[in-house]
Amino acid sequence: MDKALNTATRAIALAITGLQLYSVVLQPLPLHMHYILILGAICLLVFGRSLEARSPARLAMDLAWVAVTLAWLIYLTANHERYLMRIAFVDRPTQWDVVAGMALLATLLEATRRVAGMGLFVIAGIFVAYGFFGHLLPVSIGHSGMDMSRFVDVEVLSNNGIFGIPMGAVVSYIFYFILFATFLELSGGGQLFIDLAFALTGRTRGGPAKSAVIASGLMGSINGSAVANVVGTGTFTIPLMRRFGYKPHFSAAVEAASSTGGQLMPPIMGAAAFVMVELTGLDYVTILAGAAIPALLYYLSILFAVDLTAKKDGLRGIPKAELPDIRKGIFKRLHLLAPLVVLVGMMVNGSSLMMSAIYAFVTAIAASLITKETRIGPRSMLKGLEQSAYAIIVVAIPCATAGLIIGIIVQTGIGLKFTGFVLSLAEGSMLLSLLAVMVACIILGMGMPTVSAYIMVAILMAPALSQLGIYVLSIHLFILYFALLSFVTPPVALASYAAAALAKTDSTKTGLTAFKLTLPGFIVPFAFVYNPALVMNGAWYEIMLVTATSMLGVYALAGSVVGMHLRRSRGIERLAAFASAVMLIVPDLTTDIVGLAVFAGLLVLQSRRPEDAAEPRAKSEDTPRSKEGFQVAE
Repeated sequence: MDKALNTATRAIALAITGLQLYSVVLQPLPLHMHYILILGAICLLVFGRSLEARSPARLAMDLAWVAVTLAWLIYLTANHERYLMRIAFVDRPTQWDVVAGMALLATLLEATRRVAGMGLFVIAGIFVAYGFFGHLLPVSIGHSGMDMSRFVDVEVLSNNGIFGIPMGAVVSYIFYFILFATFLELSGGGQLFIDLAFALTGRTRGGPAKSAVIASGLMGSINGSAVANVVGTGTFTIPLMRRFGYKPHFSAAVEAASSTGGQLMPPIMGAAAFVMVELTGLDYVTILAGAAIPALLYYLSILFAVDLTAKKDGLRGIPKAELPDIRKGIFKRLHLLAPLVVLVGMMVNGSSLMMSAIYAFVTAIAASLITKETRIGPRSMLKGLEQSAYAIIVVAIPCATAGLIIGIIVQTGIGLKFTGFVLSLAEGSMLLSLLAVMVACIILGMGMPTVSAYIMVAILMAPALSQLGIYVLSIHLFILYFALLSFVTPPVALASYAAAALAKTDSTKTGLTAFKLTLPGFIVPFAFVYNPALVMNGAWYEIMLVTATSMLGVYALAGSVVGMHLRRSRGIERLAAFASAVMLIVPDLTTDIVGLAVFAGLLVLQSRRPEDAAEPRAKSEDTPRSKEGFQVAE
C-alpha cells in the first residue's frame, strides 16, 4: 500500500508541475479554474503524504480529508464555466456551491495547520469567526455580518478571497522561480555558491565564518526559507566554523542570521518580493534596487561581527591547502551562473516575472548539459519536477490562507478600522506607528512563513503608514524586514533553534547571539523610512552619503556587540560605539556629524592603548572530511 501511495503522490506532484508548464507553453487556463486545480492538487499532496505509516484511526481521518478534497475539487472544476458567467453578489451561490465552499474552507484550514503550524491556523480561525459572528460585536469593531452564502461568494467563487492576489502570485510566478531554483540546485549551483564564497574569503581572518555568511546568503535568496537554508548549508558551515575556533553558539547564530537575511537579498529575495510587486504596484526592478542597500548593510554587519570576533579571539583563516580546488570546485561549475545572468537581464529589460523565470529555468537545464559533473539526466529531471511541486506547498497553503484573511478584511471593513485604531493609538506619531507595526510583524512572524506574515501585516498596517506620507517601498520593506527578523528574535526564533540543534548548543544562547548580530536589521528599517534615499529614492549624492554613514554605523554597531574595534572594548566604549552607530545610521546630518566625532574619538582612544594579546585557538582534528577537503558534521 505504501508503494501505491508513494506512486500516487508522485503522480500528483508531477501533474502540478505539468499543469504549470502546460499553461505557459501550450494554452493558458482560465485563472479561477487554474487556481482551483493547483490548490486542490496541493491539498491532496498534503493529506496524501500523511497516509503512510499511520494508525487505523489516523489513516481513516486522512483518507476522509482526501475524499473531501477530491469532492470539492471535482465539483468546483465541473462548474467553473458557470462561475465565469455569474455576476458576483447578484447571482447567489447554490446550496451545493455553499457545501463545496465550506468543504474547501475546512480542508484549507487543516492543511494550514499541518503545513504552517498552529500560529497561522489560529489567526485564520479568528478571522473566519469574525466574518461569521462580527455582527454580534460592538459597532466600533463589528460589521453587518456574513452568512455562509456571502462568505462562499467572496472567498471561493470570486478572485478576491482564497483565489486572490496571494494565490495568483503563487501560480503566476512564484512557482516558476521555485522550479528554476530547484534545477539550479540539482545542477550544482548551490555548491558553486559555496565554492565561490570560500574562494573569496576563506583565507582571510575568520574566513570560515565569512564564507558561511556569503554562502548562506546566496542560498537563502534562492530557496526563500530561513529554516530550510539553515538545515541545508548549516550541516557544513557550522562544523567548519567550530573547527577553526568559533564557539558553538556563535557559529549557530552566524548561520541563522545569514540564512534569514537571504530573503532580503536581490535579485530573487524569496517569494515575498513577488507578492510585494502585486501589493505595491511597483515594478520588480524598482523593488530590487530599493532592497539592495539595506541588504548590503545587513550582511556587512554580520561580516564585520565575525571579522572582529576573529580578531578578538585570534582566529585564523583556512589554510590554502584546505581551500576548494579552484579548477575543480569553481571552473567546472562557473557556467551555472548563466541562468542567473539570464534571469536578472530579462527582469531589467522589462520582461515579465513569469517569463524571466521560465527562460532562466530552461537556461539552467541547458547549462547543466555542458559538463558531465553538472548534467541533469532524465531521472534527475523527473526528480526536479517532483521536488518543485513539493517545495511550493509551504508557500501556496499560507498564501491561500492569507487570501482567505484578506477577503474577510476587505468585506468586513476591519482593515479601515484597524488603520484608524493604529493612528489614534500613535496619535499621529510616525515613530510610535512604526514601533506598533514592528511589534505586530515580529509577533505574527513567530513560527509563521514569511510570506503569510508579510501579507497580513501589509494588508492591516500598510494603509495606516501610508497615511503618514511614507514612501510605499519603504513601508513594505519595513514590514518584510521585521516579519523576517522574527526567525532570529527570541522567544520563537525558529532559524536560531534549527542552527542550535545542528551545533548541539544552547538554543536560548544562540537566539540571543543571533539577535545581537542582526541588530542593524532592527535599526536600518527605521532609517530608510525616515530617509528613503536608503531605498534608492533620492538624489545620487544623498544616496551615496546616507549609504556611507550607514556602513560606518553598522561597523560601529558590530564592534559594540562583539566588544572589539582596534582593541578590546571596555564597557563604556561599547556604549559609546552603540550610541555613535545609532547616530550614524539615523539619516540626519547633525546626528551623522556627532556620531562620526564620537566614533573617531573612540578609535583614537583605542589606538593609544597597548595592543591586546589574543591566543589562537587550536583546531580540532576529530571531524571527518568531505570530498572537497573540508570537515563536516558526522
